[in-house]
Amino acid sequence: MTPEALSWVLSGTSAVMLWLMGNKTKWGPRVGIANQVLWIIYAIWTQQWGLLPGVLLYTAIHIRNLIRWEAA
Repeated sequence: MTPEALSWVLSGTSAVMLWLMGNKTKWGPRVGIANQVLWIIYAIWTQQWGLLPGVLLYTAIHIRNLIRWEAA
């Protein structure tokens, strides 16, 4: 897979995650966490180090959301 192809996968996965979050399904944060793993791979692969702080922040938010939604 090329970085360009991965960027398409990232866009699609992000759209699915947002759709699931909007439907308030518990799968939203799970897909979000999986998507962040792909973002980490993309950032390292393309040497776009400036993406990593945002990725770490979004990962923490998805984990927080998962914990809160599992408790509900």
